[in-house]
Amino acid sequence: MKASGLYHYRVAGVEREAGGPGERVFPEQGHVLERIGALDISVPLAEAALDQGLVARAAAVFVWTAVYERSRWKYRERAYRYVYLDAGHVAAQLSLAAVALGLGSCQIGAFFDSEVDSLLGIDGVNEGTVYLSAVGGPARPRSASQGQRERGALLSGPPSLG
Repeated sequence: MKASGLYHYRVAGVEREAGGPGERVFPEQGHVLERIGALDISVPLAEAALDQGLVARAAAVFVWTAVYERSRWKYRERAYRYVYLDAGHVAAQLSLAAVALGLGSCQIGAFFDSEVDSLLGIDGVNEGTVYLSAVGGPARPRSASQGQRERGALLSGPPSLG
């Protein structure tokens, strides 16, 4: 979540379960998402994410936004590079946490920036959306034998074309 301790991210969580639909933000200080709205924006968020239905169906969607000036003052023209690298790092950590909890997650970079920014009430200039992470139950539970077959297929290489 940081490059040299700058903490250039804010996260908004759009939840459909656990207390009802709503929008929450992770405050500058503290470790709890705070409710900022009670509207269910999961469908408009899915539409802004190129109509990806999993966004509307997920139990929660984390929307990673960057406050660009937090990095720009120090890293100047390289700031955007660090912002986007860190977006991948933070989403990877969320993915690992989801797996540890028996949940599935999907990281999403395909979305209309201005539409997501508008849903969150941010300007897209000083702060903009950089990544989405949908979290929920796995699409289908896997048995141990399914997992072993899938790993075996991955290790054996691509199928032959001839």
